[in-house]
Amino acid sequence: MAAQTLAELPARSRVFLDANIMVYGINGASAECSHLLVRCSHWEMDGISLFEILNEASHKLMLGEAKSKGFIASENAAALRRQFRVIPRLRDYWTETARLLDLNLLFLPLSDSIVRDAQRERSRGALLTNDSMIVACMRRYGIPALATSDRDFERADGITIYRPSDL
Repeated sequence: MAAQTLAELPARSRVFLDANIMVYGINGASAECSHLLVRCSHWEMDGISLFEILNEASHKLMLGEAKSKGFIASENAAALRRQFRVIPRLRDYWTETARLLDLNLLFLPLSDSIVRDAQRERSRGALLTNDSMIVACMRRYGIPALATSDRDFERADGITIYRPSDL
């Protein structure tokens, strides 16, 4: 199914937020993602995610900060692992993660049933682990819409994808 733009996401929607939407929105890389987070914070729609996906966003924010400050050349965990002494000096990522926690977003816990259902989603849609957990969670809780910049979700049937057009 072809994706729609984030701007087309109707008010009062229940939307699952992928980590990339959180990252692009909180760090200002995408005005559309930032606007979506504002819409969720004002209760215009229900922004929902898993705590594991928030943790993924925090990890990406940490890597991005380390790269922007010149501690690593590329945003990869192995590079930061080799420069582990700089990790305590990284603080901006946590400020941004805390801002995500302070929005009116609903973060759901991961459950045994979602983990089991995710295996089916990996088999059906050839999705990676975190992506399959997202789809399994959406199905479990009846969340019809997904905000993501990841095209892999197009292989998952029965969900409506909303993508930023400004990236």
